[in-house]
Amino acid sequence: MRESPAWLAHLEFLLAGAGHDLEGGAELEVSDPGGEVVFLAPLARHCRLDEEGILWLRPVVGGYRPVPKNGMPSYAFSLAAARRRGLLPSQVRREREDLVLELNTGQRARIRPARAGVLAELQRWDIFYYLVLTAQEEADLDALWADSYIGPWE
Repeated sequence: MRESPAWLAHLEFLLAGAGHDLEGGAELEVSDPGGEVVFLAPLARHCRLDEEGILWLRPVVGGYRPVPKNGMPSYAFSLAAARRRGLLPSQVRREREDLVLELNTGQRARIRPARAGVLAELQRWDIFYYLVLTAQEEADLDALWADSYIGPWE
């Protein structure tokens, strides 16, 4: 087994919200080669670096307010939309608190502490994750191996 790169520990630190009294988290911003932001989303609190160097993350997207029903959360997520994503960095560097990943596509990904608007969505994800999902569903999502679960709220 190869040794984990130093930046991976910092990524886990960001995802956990550490350094912000555990009230924080991380967001992912992806820019095209011209510098235009093409994607911005909070990140769920888990990651995985596979043996091929692909970094697996789960951007938190697809949040909505379901029609109130018995047992339904007040805010839910489509797990079909909040799928895992793989980034293949050719280079990773740290800029202050941020991690900057130069991707093999020519895009640039920046992972940084979540800002106010994005953090609110991450906090809704945390509530959904801990109050709605079963322990097995949580474990499956945390492993970042596949995205096959469709819950009754979808």
